[in-house]
Amino acid sequence: MSNRRTKSFTPVRRDLHPGGLNAKRCYLDYASTTPLDRRVKKAMEPFWGKVFGNPSSIHTEGVGAKKALDEARTAVARCLEAHADEIVFTSGGTEANNLAILGTVFTAFVSYSYDRSYMIRNTKPHIVTTNIEHASILEPLRSLEREGRAEVTYVPVEESGVVNPENILSAVRPNTVLVSVQYANNEIGTIQPIRKIGQLLVPIRNSKFILHNSSNEKRYPVFHSDACQAPLYLRCLINALGVDLLTLDAHKIYGPKGVGALYVRRGTPFSPVLLGGGQERGRRSTTENIPGIVGFVEALRIATAEREKESLRITKLRDYLYSQILKNLRIDVAVNGSIKEDERLPNNLNISLPGVDTEFLTLQLDTEGVAVSTKSSCLKDEKESYVISALGGTPERARSSLRLTLGRFTTKKEIDLCVHALKKVLTLSKK
Repeated sequence: MSNRRTKSFTPVRRDLHPGGLNAKRCYLDYASTTPLDRRVKKAMEPFWGKVFGNPSSIHTEGVGAKKALDEARTAVARCLEAHADEIVFTSGGTEANNLAILGTVFTAFVSYSYDRSYMIRNTKPHIVTTNIEHASILEPLRSLEREGRAEVTYVPVEESGVVNPENILSAVRPNTVLVSVQYANNEIGTIQPIRKIGQLLVPIRNSKFILHNSSNEKRYPVFHSDACQAPLYLRCLINALGVDLLTLDAHKIYGPKGVGALYVRRGTPFSPVLLGGGQERGRRSTTENIPGIVGFVEALRIATAEREKESLRITKLRDYLYSQILKNLRIDVAVNGSIKEDERLPNNLNISLPGVDTEFLTLQLDTEGVAVSTKSSCLKDEKESYVISALGGTPERARSSLRLTLGRFTTKKEIDLCVHALKKVLTLSKK
C-alpha cells in the first residue's frame, strides 16, 4: 500500500435538501425517477417491522397486513374515482404495462384459437398504439409480433409529438382487441388527447370486434393508457378519460421503487400473466409488497392534493429555465414536442442543440453538479432517441437532444446553477 497521505472521506449529508437530495447538486432528471418524499418514507416505516405479516395469512400479523392492503386499495381507487376491486398492485410501471398488453391479448388469442364459431380465418388479434410509446409498451408488442400472436399498427404522431385521435380511430380494425396510448410522454412531455380517443372508441365497441356474441359479450377494443408520468400534473379520473386499463408507477411520483398499479375496469376481458397463489383477485399472483404499496398510496395522495399548486410553480420555473438558456447560450436551440401549455407537462423541457454531443455534455454537466439526461433512462443501448426521430427533422436533431425535467424540490437557484454550468461547458468545448 502507498504511504501517501490521502484526504479523509466526508460523507455527503443527504439531509440538507427537502426529500433527501444533495443541496450542492442540481437534479433535473425527475422524469427518470424522483426521490422518496419524507412524508412517504414516514408512512412506510411501520410496515418494515411492526406490521410485517403476509396479507394472505389468517393470523393476527396477517390480518394487520391485509387491513393495510385493503385501505391502500381503497385510497388508490378514491384518487382515480374507481372501485377498489379494480386496482391491481404490481412491481412497477413496466410490469403493469406488460400485464395490460399480455393480459388482454392472451384472452383474445385463446378465443381466436379455440372459439372457431366466432373467428375469421387467418385473422389474429390486432393492437393499435403510437410510435413514441415507452419501451415497456413497444417491446412486448414487438415480441407478440415475432411470436405470431398479434398484429400491431404503430400510428405516427404529428410533428408536435401529439397523435391525431382520428388517426387512432382509422387504425382500428374488426379484429382490434387493444388500443394503448401513453397519457404523457416520458421524453418530450407531450400530453395525448386520451379523453377524445376514449370518446371515439365508445361507438365501435361491441360492434366491430370479431370475437363478440350475445352469450359471451366482450368489450373490444380495450383502451389502455400508460399514465406513469401523469399523476403529478394531470387528473387521472377513470371515467373522464374513458380508459379500461391505466398504468401507474410509484417512483415517478416521489414514492418507492419497485411498486405500481394497474387499473382494470370491471368487465374488461383480462387474463393473468403471473400464476401462483391467486393474489390480487387472481390477476397477479405473488405476496403483495405492503411497505411499497403503502408508500405508493401516500405518494399518490400527496400528488393529488398538491397537483394544482405545484403545476403552477413548476411551469414558472420551466419557463424561466428556457428563457435563461436562450439568453445565455449562443447556440441554436430547438424545443422538441408541443409548446402549447395544454399539450405539455409543466416540468418538461426537451431541447436539441445542433452540433453538440449531448451524451458527452451530460457527463460534463454531471462533473459540474448538474444531473440531466438525453433520452429515456430505459434506452441505454440506443444511440439516439426514437421519440425525437418520430417528430421528423434531421437525424442530428435526435442525436443532440437534451432532456431537463424539474420536480418538487427544484429551486430557482438550481436553475441558475444549471444554466451557468451549461454556458461554461459549451464555452470550453468551443475552445
